Amino acid sequence: MTSEAHRESGFTLVELLVALALLGLLSVGLFGGLRFGFRAWQQGSARTELSQHILNAQNFLRRIIADVYPQFIGDDPTRGQVDFSGTATSLEFLASAPIALGHSGRMRYRLFVDRHGGLADLVMTARPELADPDARGATERRTLLAGMRAIELSYFGRMRSEKTAQWREAWSGQTALPQLVRIRVPSDDARAWPDLVAAPRVGVDESCLYDVSTRQCRGR
Repeated sequence: MTSEAHRESGFTLVELLVALALLGLLSVGLFGGLRFGFRAWQQGSARTELSQHILNAQNFLRRIIADVYPQFIGDDPTRGQVDFSGTATSLEFLASAPIALGHSGRMRYRLFVDRHGGLADLVMTARPELADPDARGATERRTLLAGMRAIELSYFGRMRSEKTAQWREAWSGQTALPQLVRIRVPSDDARAWPDLVAAPRVGVDESCLYDVSTRQCRGR
């Protein structure tokens, strides 16, 4: 009687194997769920970090474009122009130095599209206005946006001989700044980079007294 009760209270080999198999399946399912959750967390963190980076880059570009300084220069003594040169793939101008760059006064900025391997990066260089461009360490370089299929710059305004303003791919040799500057990432990448449209706050240097001998504003 005692030996029969002892046998009935234990596990058979088949029951033990079934229990181990069920435990293995539960472990696999639990491990798969943890791995999926970790991967989803990583992807969510990466998207959040990318969104924050893009937000910071757009805020920075919007601020420096708004602060563009329309310095008046002239290659022709009888016909001057503002120091602003933009194409579909590059833009160069003067603007106030943000505190984040650790400089004061004005900086010369250059934005350009750097293509490599079928992709495009938006790169910015900056140096103090009076610094020697060839001096070591004078120019800072930063990649503001990377790995896009295409990046396009365009400008809205009215040129010298026009009566109405319109969007165009280039802006240079004008007596005033464009009313708007747009940086666009076409195709599916636009979901990551919404169209950035920024407006320079000042259109012309109203205090400029043009000096034909220096081809710049007098006293500058």
